[in-house]
Amino acid sequence: MIAEVLIDIPHWHLDRTFDYVVPGTLVDAVKPGQRVEVPFGPRVLSGYVTGLKTSSGLERLKEIRSVLDLRPPLDQERLSLADTLSRRHLHPRVRYLSAMLPRALSMRTRVWLIPRDCSALPEELREFFPTKKPVPYEGALKTKSRLVHQALSDGLLEQDVRLRQTEYAKTVDYIRLKKHPESLRGSKQQALVDILAEHDEPIEKAELLKAADASHDSLSRLMRQEVVESFSKERYREQQTLYALEDTDVTLTETQQQVFDVIASRLDVFQTYLLHGVASSGKTEIYLELSARVLNAGRQVVVLLPEISLTPKITARFKARFGSTVAVYHSGLTVGEQYDEWRRMQRGEAQLVVGARSAVFAPFEDIGLFVFDEEHSDTYIQSEAPPYDAKDVASRRARTHRCPVLLGSATPSTESYHLAREGYYEYLRLRQRALFSREPKLRLIDMKQEFKDGNTSMFSRDLQKAIQSRLDRQEQTLLLLNRRGHAQFVLCRACGHVVKCPDCDISLTYHRHSDRLVCHHCSHAQPMTKQCPSCKSPHIRFMGVGTERVETALREWFPEASILRMDRDTTQRKQAHEEILHRFETEGDVLIGTQMIAKGLDFEKVTLVGVLSADMGLHVPSFYAESETFSLLMQIAGRSGRRDTRGDVLIQTYQKHHPVLQMVLDRDTKRFYERDLRFRRLSRVPPFARLSQVLLAAEDDRVAYRRALKTKQKLSMFDVLGPTQPFIRKQGGYLRWSLIVRHEDADALAEALSDIQAGMDPKSERLSLNHYPRIF
Repeated sequence: MIAEVLIDIPHWHLDRTFDYVVPGTLVDAVKPGQRVEVPFGPRVLSGYVTGLKTSSGLERLKEIRSVLDLRPPLDQERLSLADTLSRRHLHPRVRYLSAMLPRALSMRTRVWLIPRDCSALPEELREFFPTKKPVPYEGALKTKSRLVHQALSDGLLEQDVRLRQTEYAKTVDYIRLKKHPESLRGSKQQALVDILAEHDEPIEKAELLKAADASHDSLSRLMRQEVVESFSKERYREQQTLYALEDTDVTLTETQQQVFDVIASRLDVFQTYLLHGVASSGKTEIYLELSARVLNAGRQVVVLLPEISLTPKITARFKARFGSTVAVYHSGLTVGEQYDEWRRMQRGEAQLVVGARSAVFAPFEDIGLFVFDEEHSDTYIQSEAPPYDAKDVASRRARTHRCPVLLGSATPSTESYHLAREGYYEYLRLRQRALFSREPKLRLIDMKQEFKDGNTSMFSRDLQKAIQSRLDRQEQTLLLLNRRGHAQFVLCRACGHVVKCPDCDISLTYHRHSDRLVCHHCSHAQPMTKQCPSCKSPHIRFMGVGTERVETALREWFPEASILRMDRDTTQRKQAHEEILHRFETEGDVLIGTQMIAKGLDFEKVTLVGVLSADMGLHVPSFYAESETFSLLMQIAGRSGRRDTRGDVLIQTYQKHHPVLQMVLDRDTKRFYERDLRFRRLSRVPPFARLSQVLLAAEDDRVAYRRALKTKQKLSMFDVLGPTQPFIRKQGGYLRWSLIVRHEDADALAEALSDIQAGMDPKSERLSLNHYPRIF
């Protein structure tokens, strides 16, 4: 039997299968989806079996060395999915196969050296090889690399390369009594036997030694006498959580029931539903009820969240309802915890998974429902290798499994809204808050007027008073810093004018190293201005402020307040998200954060939301800027006043009359979508045309630029803009040029680029394709 093996080297030049002979001892073990250990040139590597056949057109094939899994970690569905994604995105298949597996299954190579004759070795090596036993090639031995290589060349040493997983299952040692001895010498041995005799079941070794106050030596003597025996048992790693909610019996409202009935009546048919429900309308209750229906039918559920920060509370809701059948899967888990959760899914012990975008690859065999909470979030798109859109992956899997995909949001993406309006998605609406709490009061605060009145701080006077009143009433405040404008744009504090590209009407980005303003869409560049082009004021500045600076300023204003900060810096540690949110809920006064605090959080005592620099997101160099800002502001507004007390939302801005901000103030989602769709249709951007970015890179900038020009010529069947310098000019030592391609068929574009890539030098040139560019 011949196995087709995809070698685990993520390079497009090796993105093909190699034939290997399956030795007779492994014929029954090798199956498609299995990981195997194979010789590849002078190395030993892991690979994926993608298929089996009876013969090969090649001679002198090498044999598979071993099988790495008792059960194939990948099935035919996900093997085919990886092949589809690889072709679509021009990324090696092994990248996608690795993304479908937990980090614990990534393989590490360990080299062992075996001496043939210890006495014949050079004197400097003999101390490492006192016997003929294999010695790992690491530590101090690696400093003797020249001598080791010479010894290998002379035949004095043999090399044995072994592969091992990054992490394995956790096991715990247990002890059980085999026989009752007539007499024992030591009192500790007797104590061990007495404790075991009192229990019918084996006892965990650590607990037994502690209970008997005995040493390992005492237990070892009993094992040598065959009085007791030891065995290991697998144990899943426990995930610690601060949230433990009890399941509450909630009756759906009439509108919620209508939404539930529509979806529940067609759970065995592929269909995408867009659930557009205002904040606090009870979308999670519908997710729970639908999940119960699917699980009762013996199928599995995948629930996806945009942020790890949302996972603890929602996971607690699902675990309270469905118990141990719920798995949690995201990058915030340790390698071992993630491995345990993945194996629980693979074994069928967990039937529902709550997680971030990587959970879309869950090893379920009969999926009955995909749920995307906050579906508008761009975090469902993975831009780094391997790139994919989790919603696209879910749709492909849902077609195979014949099940629905439910997209839920208070502010659906413009693309999803358009697809629903055109009939591709079924549109479902929840217009009222489930607890019938009142919508918060929204206000726009003119920071230009604050500046004119002599207030130069980042907090308006009204926001300062509002925070103080919440402190006095022991209520809570959320402060959002919109960091979508991290790339600094230029704004006049006197009149609010933003310097834009004369050709694209997109804000220019300041490049400090060249002291120039650059358009990241068409490459227009101009010198940095010293005064406002509109009102000639010298009060022109780069917009951009960090959460740490906000925290410092807030502590100066309110020294007695309990102030917490939630951003990328404060959430690096494991469980940091959960700890910050739990601490805020139980004892905090003010929580400062970036967009991660805007989605899905539910705090009973939050009655004030303040938005600092709402303009920031409006002026990033992206055609998505206005829709992302509208969504973010509507989302954060929904965090205020979710119970009996009506909340307030204060939005600080330098452009009080901007149409998007006025629509937020009026909560006019329909008018916003009509405006945004009109703009996108005129601009020929999604959803009315597909935009993909092609990046050509080389160490020599001239080589990269010439390759970009040649690529543009070969893509003449498409509408191609550029080449231009991308937002990130240099990456990994390679200088890059960008092409923006308008097209109708992503697969056709990928196929054309694949032919171009085949003619490139793999050592000095790179080509990458991004179907989801947000900033150009």
